Amino acid sequence: MRRYLSVDCGGTKTAFLLCRETGELEAACTLGPGNYMVNGIDHVLSVLKDGILQICCQAAIAQSEITHSFIAIAGFKDIPADVPVLTRLVRETFPRMSITLGNDTENALAGSLLGKQGIHVIAGTGSIGLGFDKDSYYVRSGGWHHLFGGDEGSGYWIGCQLIRHFTMQADGREEKTMMFDYILEKYGLACPEEILRLVINEWKGERDKIASMSKDAYELAEQGDSAAAGIFKSAARELAKIVKGVYRNGNFDIPVYVSYSGGVFKAMKYIKETLEEELRDVSCVFTEPCLLPSAGGIILACRAAGNEVSEQMIENLRTAQHMRV
Repeated sequence: MRRYLSVDCGGTKTAFLLCRETGELEAACTLGPGNYMVNGIDHVLSVLKDGILQICCQAAIAQSEITHSFIAIAGFKDIPADVPVLTRLVRETFPRMSITLGNDTENALAGSLLGKQGIHVIAGTGSIGLGFDKDSYYVRSGGWHHLFGGDEGSGYWIGCQLIRHFTMQADGREEKTMMFDYILEKYGLACPEEILRLVINEWKGERDKIASMSKDAYELAEQGDSAAAGIFKSAARELAKIVKGVYRNGNFDIPVYVSYSGGVFKAMKYIKETLEEELRDVSCVFTEPCLLPSAGGIILACRAAGNEVSEQMIENLRTAQHMRV
């Protein structure tokens, strides 16, 4: 029996999914973040070892019984010189496994559009856009490191904007909204200046903790806070720039299908209108993802092994991607 493993190492979590060749679920688990540029190579290898051990225990199989694995790692290929190093380390760690490494945009795109041409934009902890054009070329935009202002429109970016608006309300550069008291109360800040203690001293500027504040922005928008709603409109403009960047860099049929993934899109009602307005000059059709990124990794693992993706596999993956063993 053929088996395929998908590993989706993202900025917030790492999802493991093992399926039979029919797309039926055999094992699944979720562990911590897996962006090697943020968390380090040793951390990513540790997460991979723990996750694959859990998967094999759940399915009662050896690593060698997995036909092929697609491991998507956030940040992979961003620094070309790191690619052979990471590839060697992963393969040395799992010598009995057949593995293909890729960026976490690749499995997201494969799942969302089932391998057809189009654009996929990710807005989770970070942000990036990837396209697959009619000439079968991959093109990307965005995804530059957050330390110098990249990851625009992402959860991290939204968290930073929330802190920025809070500090501007604190020192009089903006009028106070309910955001001001909300942040003080939720995080137990005795005064506005304590936001520095929280973010710098306690959180050490950790990207995922700042990104988690995007949930506060959403809650405030739900309560009618104008500043929070404005943050999501600004995020939509940034994400539109990413889509346009991919479109300019590729050769796409018209209309071009645009899909999406990542936690920021849970706030779609606050970004959809602005996103569509910003993309009026691009003939595109927004479409919900057909499959989640983890299921997209199964498709890529199957193809990398030289096997065809059946309609039965696609249908079963629709169910498997939401299940937990």
